[in-house]
Amino acid sequence: MKILYDHQAFIWKSGGIVRYFSELVESLTEIEIEVDISARFSNNEYLKDNFLKSSTQYPYILGKKVTDRFASLANRFHSIYQLKKGDFDVFHPTFFNNYFLQHLENKPFVMTYHDCIKEKFNLEHLDNASHEQKQEMLNKASKIIAVSENTKIDLLKFYDIQSDKIEVIYHATNFNQLLSFNKKVVLLPEKYLLYVGARNDYKNFKGFLEAFALITHKHPDTYILCAGGEQFSQSEIEIITHLGLIKKVIHQSFNNDDTLIELYQNAIAFVYPSIYEGFGIPILEAFTCDCPVVLSNASCFPEIAEDAALYFNPNNSEDIADKLEQIISNIELRKSLIIKGQSQKKKYSVQRRSQETISVYRSIL
Repeated sequence: MKILYDHQAFIWKSGGIVRYFSELVESLTEIEIEVDISARFSNNEYLKDNFLKSSTQYPYILGKKVTDRFASLANRFHSIYQLKKGDFDVFHPTFFNNYFLQHLENKPFVMTYHDCIKEKFNLEHLDNASHEQKQEMLNKASKIIAVSENTKIDLLKFYDIQSDKIEVIYHATNFNQLLSFNKKVVLLPEKYLLYVGARNDYKNFKGFLEAFALITHKHPDTYILCAGGEQFSQSEIEIITHLGLIKKVIHQSFNNDDTLIELYQNAIAFVYPSIYEGFGIPILEAFTCDCPVVLSNASCFPEIAEDAALYFNPNNSEDIADKLEQIISNIELRKSLIIKGQSQKKKYSVQRRSQETISVYRSIL
């Protein structure tokens, strides 16, 4: 059995979707499934040292945006060539451009749906596919992989799909394989709450700041450390300043997982205040790094973390503040959550994800 993945997600340098496909490809080859990625030009972090040696890195000769556009166009031509060549059994597109539909002929394809953020919050900028285009792809897909039961429920809400066409396969993380190689690489405050990733409106970062401002006088030596995402915007700086947190909120860039692992390992807790996510991979990363987890009681979070997290109402600053106070002050609570996280993470192994994905592929041949 040979699986062809296309180029779409691999134009990005990093991110949850491309990490998912990169790790999936690597784990499938370890159990002798033949794979190919039709991205011939990519600066993606995960493909840089990929054993497939399928892509070439390129300089941003015309600036990042324009050069990426040319690279993506060249990759699409190569993907079309691979599709017409037909040397594969199952096609798995990595994002929502429907260019491939007219070139597949009778080959089956599988789609992975990570979340319904665009549909739920009407965020048209998240991708270029219309609702009608996505419906057409979902109709023609042989199977659809949803990354949580919550995402499956949302798919059934926003699209006309038969429930039995959707298979739920949970995410996993390869952090376990990286822990033994981790070294100290950054200078960190002694006490901090960790926030990871982008800070869009539905991420509820402002609500997190407002809650932290309610308790910072009790814990003057505790900070918020924001890992990844863009540098603070002017509006974020204004909010942070208005709340009196200008010296209490730090942004930390990172270029590799070693740094991110260190941030988890040294945090008081990882806090995920988001109103909505499709899965929440940082939860698994925190579990793996023995970092206590504090979550919104919203969307998929209770499904993924179960009793291994401390939950708050994301729409209630006082409730968030209360849970932050508990996690900062109560070392026994933190120890208890670490133990529960160690147990919960076993449900999300890389091997299990690989085997379940292979089962989906085989079911449509």
